Amino acid sequence: MRRSWILFLAVVLWGTSAVAPPAGSTELPDGAGRALSQSFAAVARAIAPAVVRLDVMGTDGETTGSGIVIDTRGNVITSHHVLDGSLSAGAGPAIRVTLSDGRPLRAELVGGDAATDVAVVRIENPPADLSAARFGDSDEASVGEWVLAVGSALGLDETFTAGIISGRPALGDGAASGAFLLTDAKVNPGDAGGPLVDLQGQVVGLTTLMSAGPGGGYGYAVPINQVRRVAQQIVKEGHADHPYIGVGLRDLGDVPLGYRTQVGTLLGPGVLVSRVGRGTPAARAGLRAGDVITAVDDREVPVPAEVVTIIHRQPVGARVALSFLRAGQPHKVMVSIEDLPSPERD
Repeated sequence: MRRSWILFLAVVLWGTSAVAPPAGSTELPDGAGRALSQSFAAVARAIAPAVVRLDVMGTDGETTGSGIVIDTRGNVITSHHVLDGSLSAGAGPAIRVTLSDGRPLRAELVGGDAATDVAVVRIENPPADLSAARFGDSDEASVGEWVLAVGSALGLDETFTAGIISGRPALGDGAASGAFLLTDAKVNPGDAGGPLVDLQGQVVGLTTLMSAGPGGGYGYAVPINQVRRVAQQIVKEGHADHPYIGVGLRDLGDVPLGYRTQVGTLLGPGVLVSRVGRGTPAARAGLRAGDVITAVDDREVPVPAEVVTIIHRQPVGARVALSFLRAGQPHKVMVSIEDLPSPERD
């Protein structure tokens, strides 16, 4: 009998003991994977109450998007294009906001800005327990940083995807479109207007669009610093300003070596001016296509997104010092910041 118990105990211990990893294998430190997993879960729990589903009924049918509660008064930011079909009809759309706990609430449109793809709606009777999001500093968001994209993807009430900030491109001509946060966190239909959140639970971007191709897909988010500035102007004044100087920009690293030799720039950071609009602040200051901007207010600008970000931070009426090279020779001019004319915003 004693021998049977010893044999039984040996079998149990063998079955429950850890199996040694194969020779040459590499193990993660105990708990490392779980710690990261728990960080994602904690962020998801923290941000969820401040993310809403938007159902917009207009003449073009019903559209579903997402939104972020920005204050306890019931103001919610979302993507302008979620409301765009209804806005074009000229009549106020019927908007239903659904909170994370499933409560449906009516909301009204405060205003929108197509150029930055930002809109604000307001919950008509906000509940006393409404939760507002925490906002980070998108200027400090780093390429390679983990983020979560949150929204109402594919008709679901709330979904989460994870990825990193993959880049900070400037889309368009640097006038109204501006700089974006690029992410490989999956952005699906219905996610537009939802937050891009860092692992501190802070919103760093407003997801706006996605792109897909043979190599995969990427999502784009408007940096939250710009979103908040635009939203505050919409709430206060009913519209937003669009600081611009009127230049098209191109990354100098994408320019063929022969052309760089032609414009007299071989080394060092800089952004190529590819176009200068007629009658714009840049044209009046004397900028020309082919100039290479090296600094704005003595801050180096190695990529177009840096120029765009600095200009967008300025109030309309301000002046900035633009340092540039022309045929290899350094120049410096003062350029006024003006509001982008309305026809060019769309």
